[in-house]
Amino acid sequence: MKLRTITFGFSLLLIGSLVMAAKEPVSKALTNDVVNQQGKVISIEGVNNNRTIEAKGGEIVQIEGADNKVVIRGNVSKLIIEGKGNTVTGNDITTVTIEGADNMVNIGSVETVQIEGVKNHFHYKSTKNKSGQVKVSTEGADNMVMKMK
Repeated sequence: MKLRTITFGFSLLLIGSLVMAAKEPVSKALTNDVVNQQGKVISIEGVNNNRTIEAKGGEIVQIEGADNKVVIRGNVSKLIIEGKGNTVTGNDITTVTIEGADNMVNIGSVETVQIEGVKNHFHYKSTKNKSGQVKVSTEGADNMVMKMK
């Protein structure tokens, strides 16, 4: 009797787990098409996404994943990149934060750049800072912040 009760309880637990697993995606990292816009935060998550964002001004753009290609039209207050192999081009962005490896960013104007990781490249054309210099903070190896002509 006790063995049947334990077996029945385990069976219910197993069935419940299978039902819940069927409702969830196999893996968030495998999701290939997630674009979420909440208020002034625009999020792109996944792998191999190709997106163009039409910014109205002041938004925060967050990109999480690998090998995403994103074009930002318009000005945003902050760009956050977490992942590997992402390529981003855009106009004016006040602050850019990059965490990861092999990310490439080409921006028109920027004030502050923070990079943590390996082989991240950041290119910009100008800055609005009175000093004429971008505020740069880097941690890791082979990261590059370079002004383009």
